[in-house]
Amino acid sequence: MLGLFDRIVDKNLLVRRVNISAKHVVSESLVDNFPQAEQLDLFTDYRELERKEKAEQALLEKEKKAQKAIIELRKKYGKNAVLKGMNLQEGATTKDRNEQVGGHKA
Repeated sequence: MLGLFDRIVDKNLLVRRVNISAKHVVSESLVDNFPQAEQLDLFTDYRELERKEKAEQALLEKEKKAQKAIIELRKKYGKNAVLKGMNLQEGATTKDRNEQVGGHKA
């Protein structure tokens, strides 16, 4: 893909915008049902690999639960119910922008 970019783009011009598109997006529940192919080798400890994957899956599930909780809090109490600490510093605009319509004063 980078070869195509290098071949097409004029090196003397600045890149101002890059667009990314996603095609054939499916829900996460459907992905779990697809069979997964894996190339095996003699030098990999598959028990250790499986243990690491289970640990990663547990962290992912914990993160999903936290994100769902944040979404529910924002639905119930508004966009400013949960903010990052940096959004509370002097000069931060997130709280004000959350109260605007489309980021503009209405």
